[in-house]
Amino acid sequence: MAIREDEFSRQSDRSVDNLRSLYAVLFGLSFSLTLTGAYDKVHGALVGQGFDGASVALHAFVTLSFLCTLSLFHYQTDRYLDVVYRRTGLLEVRPPLFLLDLVRGLLSMAPIYLMAQSLGEEPFRQVGFTWYVLAAAVFLLSNTLFLSWPGPSRRLAAGEAPDPVSERMDALRVFWLLLNSTCMVLLFILYHLFRSTGEVCPARGESGLQVGFVTVFALIILVRDTVDISLSWPVLHPATSAAEPPTTSRILVWLGRKDRRRWIRAAAVVLALGTVALAANERLLDILAVTRNCMTP
Repeated sequence: MAIREDEFSRQSDRSVDNLRSLYAVLFGLSFSLTLTGAYDKVHGALVGQGFDGASVALHAFVTLSFLCTLSLFHYQTDRYLDVVYRRTGLLEVRPPLFLLDLVRGLLSMAPIYLMAQSLGEEPFRQVGFTWYVLAAAVFLLSNTLFLSWPGPSRRLAAGEAPDPVSERMDALRVFWLLLNSTCMVLLFILYHLFRSTGEVCPARGESGLQVGFVTVFALIILVRDTVDISLSWPVLHPATSAAEPPTTSRILVWLGRKDRRRWIRAAAVVLALGTVALAANERLLDILAVTRNCMTP
């Protein structure tokens, strides 16, 4: 019996390691694209003698903001797999929920890859930071929708107490859901305000108010990442079996109750979908039209 359990444990570890390797490949590709784009833009500015300190600072800040998002997402995905799947193996995981979690992770990396691609010299020359802003919005929306799915869990026996680590992970998923939805609202309000000033394409980031929009946009993403890692750190690292880590944030403690998580999850999804509806009302979902408005004449 012990031999069979050890073999299954090794199989579970290999399965999780394969997933981690896949995410690492996507992370490496995105990181390489980002550095290649940064090199091309700096090289083009120096060779063409078009070096502009303010422009370089803006590109550097946006790149830094994205690298923080990329690194944080990779770290959290890696730790999430460890905490959820390697702690007890795959035996107690429901296969359909595991499949949903796998799809969520893979599809969440797609907008990350698009964000890295959009920071290249050629995309910027065509539409500025427009495709980066669109990809970041898709990243937040996709993660919001995926986090609304039920997380992996095992069936509890009659009278069995819930696993404290699983409860904390579910509270963390709801926190991520609420954080992403709030960020979506802030970014939509920001875009609406800059467009109301007469900026047809505030995401170009070339001059005037466009620079202000791109700077604040990148700052919001950076603040979102800072809040995320600050509050999720006690849950993801180290992942202890204690009833409650001593440094858990108040909001995660507050989300410890299932009824609260249920209502917050529903409210966050409604908030995100409402933001999408408002964006559609302003014709921001017409990607072709938005791109044409932002293309270099």
